[in-house]
Amino acid sequence: MLEPLNLRALQAVLFHITMWHFDLGNLGWGLHGWPQCDAGVVLWSLAIAANDWQPRERLSRLCTIPINGVLDQTWDTASHAMEARILRPLQWFGLLERREDRTDSRHNERRNLYRKTALFDRFLSFDVRLEDIGVPRH
Repeated sequence: MLEPLNLRALQAVLFHITMWHFDLGNLGWGLHGWPQCDAGVVLWSLAIAANDWQPRERLSRLCTIPINGVLDQTWDTASHAMEARILRPLQWFGLLERREDRTDSRHNERRNLYRKTALFDRFLSFDVRLEDIGVPRH
């Protein structure tokens, strides 16, 4: 598998296993598989939303399908789960890059910003088609 001709296939298999089969629950605050269970939608949304540096909180709201267990929390568990289960694994694969933003001196907490790398669009492509239901959508 480590021969140059096989490296792309190895990366693709490891990525598929990580995003769709490996339980990243220990990294993401145990929120019912969220947002990993919607990884395809999240990746497609990141392809559009992560062109420039964005905080994890904004990416969580732009790129995920919210669920009640996340929306009714007293603190922002959604951003932590998104970072642990989606953003960090994408960083491991070289698809996203991260930097810390320390421009807000009111908060001692680090603010992580993410954006796509050039590899993101070369590694992932999407063929999205809307279901033809035969009636107007609006």
